[in-house]
Amino acid sequence: MKFIRRTREEKLYKQWVKRGDLSPEAIPQKESPSDVPVGREEKGRGENGQSLRMLYILLGVSILVFCIGLVLLLAQLC
Repeated sequence: MKFIRRTREEKLYKQWVKRGDLSPEAIPQKESPSDVPVGREEKGRGENGQSLRMLYILLGVSILVFCIGLVLLLAQLC
């Protein structure tokens, strides 16, 4: 979510400079990358990594439900 918010802010600042006759110096300076700790979103995972994580969780839950159903089926047969 930070990436989306940052991208929107950058786009907004560019529009302000373009349409508001502001100087490029009026845009707030960002912190240098060495000052900012690297979070999960900034390691290159982004939205794709979050969707993959959700996919793995759903896959695990579905395998668990399948195993429980298999055990219950086998218990009824015996």
